[in-house]
Parts: sequence; C-alpha cells; structure tokens
Amino acid sequence: MSLSAVRAICFDLDNTLWDIEPVLLRAERILTDWLRARYPKIPERFSPAEIMEVRESLLRERPDQAHDFTFLRRETLARVAEAAGYDRAMAHEAFATWHTARNQCVPFADVIPALETLRAAFRLATLSNGNADLGTIGLAHHFEVSLHAAALGCAKPAPEAYSALAAALTLRPAEILFVGDDPHADVAGPRSVGMQTVWVNRGASEWPADFAPADHVIAGLDGLVSLVHAKL
Repeated sequence: MSLSAVRAICFDLDNTLWDIEPVLLRAERILTDWLRARYPKIPERFSPAEIMEVRESLLRERPDQAHDFTFLRRETLARVAEAAGYDRAMAHEAFATWHTARNQCVPFADVIPALETLRAAFRLATLSNGNADLGTIGLAHHFEVSLHAAALGCAKPAPEAYSALAAALTLRPAEILFVGDDPHADVAGPRSVGMQTVWVNRGASEWPADFAPADHVIAGLDGLVSLVHAKL
C-alpha cells in the first residue's frame, strides 16, 4: 500500500511510546506500600495473587466493563477494602495513588524528536486500551486527538474503536497510518477497517505465524520518520 494517501498517524501508547512493564511494577510497589501504611488489613488479608483473583471474578461478573481498566482496578480495590472492613470509598484515593505512579512514564529516546518532526506534516493521534494520562506524562500537546477504550466503550481490536478514531479525525481509514507494538490490537485491528499499519518491534519479537504481516516494520520511531520521509 502507498503512504501517499496518509494524512494522519495514530499511535498506541504503552510499549510503543514508552516501556510500560517497569512503570507498572513500580506503581504496584507504591500502592502496596501505601496500603500497608494506611489500610494494613488489606495486604494482611489479600496477597497480590488473591487481589488478582478478585479482579478476575469482577471481570466474569461484568464482562461489559472489560474495556475499562480504570473501573476494574478501582472496583477491585473497593471490594477488597470492604472485605477487610474498610469503607469502599477508599478505592478512589488508592486508585489515584496508583495512577500517579502509573503516569511516571519516560518516553523512549526516539519518541519526542520523532513526534516533533512528524507533527509538521501529519495530524497525530493516539488510541489506547490503557489509562495513561498524556497531560501528566507531558506528551498531550503533540496530539490532535487522544482516545481511550474506557471513554469509547470498546477496546482494540474492536472495529468500532478504529471507526471512532477515523470519525474523530474526520478522515477515511485509508488516510490513517496506525503505529503500535501489538500485532492484534495495532495491526490486525486497524487493518480490518482499511488503515495502513506499522508494527513497532523494539526487541526481537517473533511475528505471529497466523497473522498477515504489517505493511511496515520499524525498530523505533526514527524508523517511522525515515519511512514517511518523502512527505516531510
């Protein structure tokens, strides 16, 4: 497919613009320490694995909320608080503590230079299943449109998510280049509605054998700049 029609580039967030695993591990440690200091009966009664079991039970009970990670985490915290004898309302403060730490993301070194370059020639957007706050992270000003699954009511790879993106940009799907690390959510999903796709493979990941390949493969966003160089 030709890149000549592309007018907007949409990015996934976690593991595309930053490494999310160490951020989440740190956020969990901070939340655990916070609970031990303020609501000690929760970590005394529930191990991390048992809290995850509560979340899985919630997900089975409320599959309609599977797309909303904020709801799932906050309601899980409310349920373990109640089981330990605390007020459910503490979940709001607990979630805020976790979310602050979750947003302490450091973009990969290639991200900001690439966004600054690309913004001169393309409209930029994001579409994420997660609950990162680009304003807090310091990247919001690069993007015209930023969509999250929780607000959309559906998650990637549901076709409706990509259709909502195209509608928000008032563009045809073929005019949008989707960039992300997940073969299912960031390649197969957007391709199903007619978007061009770029797989970001920052490591040595194997492409799933049962998936048609992405239109383009890059190791970092500097590779994306090179890919679209003719339009810059």
